[in-house]
Amino acid sequence: MKRLFTMLAVLLLLCCLAFCALAAEDGGLVAVSFRGDTSAAPANSPGAIAAAFDAGADWVSVSVQRTQDGAFVLLEDAPLPLQCDTDLTSAADCDLAQLQTLHYRFANGTVSDEPVATLEQALALAVGKGGLILDNAWAFRDEINALIGARSVVQQVCLRTLESAKKALQWQQDSGALVSVLPVYKGNVVMNAIAHWNRLSTAKMPLVQFQSKNYFNVFYQKFTDRRFSAVPDVHALAPMYDKTLCGLRGDDAAGWDDLISRGFSAVETGNIRGLAAYLAQCKAERAALEALLRQEALANPDACSSLSADRLEKACREAQSALGDPHASLSRLQSAESELQSALRLLMPKGEKDTQKGCFVLTPGRLAVIVIFGALLLGFDLFVYRKKKKT
Repeated sequence: MKRLFTMLAVLLLLCCLAFCALAAEDGGLVAVSFRGDTSAAPANSPGAIAAAFDAGADWVSVSVQRTQDGAFVLLEDAPLPLQCDTDLTSAADCDLAQLQTLHYRFANGTVSDEPVATLEQALALAVGKGGLILDNAWAFRDEINALIGARSVVQQVCLRTLESAKKALQWQQDSGALVSVLPVYKGNVVMNAIAHWNRLSTAKMPLVQFQSKNYFNVFYQKFTDRRFSAVPDVHALAPMYDKTLCGLRGDDAAGWDDLISRGFSAVETGNIRGLAAYLAQCKAERAALEALLRQEALANPDACSSLSADRLEKACREAQSALGDPHASLSRLQSAESELQSALRLLMPKGEKDTQKGCFVLTPGRLAVIVIFGALLLGFDLFVYRKKKKT
């Protein structure tokens, strides 16, 4: 009966494998690049935005400022001399023509050849590539919504705000906004965190952000995994580009892996190339796990010994579960593959069930040794017999 159950479980796994592969292709971790690929060009610049999308970003977050004459440019809410080659103080004191003569600085302070860009340029770069998250733009939400509405191309744009989810959604509903809202929750109260998620996921907002410098914040606990995965089209966003926003976790593979394993399905990083490499590893690990599940030993479960049946069954279930989760972390995929490999190594063909320790099995090599040894003994006996006969 136990053997029959194992056979049915493994056959069911093989039938579901194609579905799991399709599920993985349809979903996956959402990669958000903070200010673009700053290893290629200065933050907020067109070069950084284009490089981020080329590296595999699904979204790029940029900072918006309004000029004196009402245009929107990509600059931080910080002194202009820190961002550009100018002595002017802020974008609000300049008109667009003045700002477009300036060039962005790299993080180390050197001036690039990238001129200050407009929001329209960023929108054009994102067409057909991904979405844009706009920071420092909530105060200009009506003008930006009108600007996006005037474009002939439908695009994904999120306005990030510290307003409550209730107020942000109310504005979107009242104004008929074409942009999505991305209110940030940074508290530590269970009921408020749940209400924040429920409001935005019910409204089908693409991203829902949680942040805290507390490593053990409520939305880093296990309840988030179950709640987040229940709404597959809405992604819980972890801002990893700043340690103080993600429980002091690093913007690296270990930090990404940790929050993904806790249910987050979107990561905002200042290292988009590193995140792309991590996702490539996940893809390779997923393919390796699928290959293991297709092995001949699993297709013929009757060849498994009873000693390994339980372990094999558990390993198969976890592998199936990991492959069925499009947001599975690299560590989970690696763990599932390792356990399945260990279970496969314990498999024992039926004909060898009785070849336990201490049992002798006659093999061709052993038979040859026995024949040779027997011939030598016979020859020695004949030699002794002839000697005795002569005497």
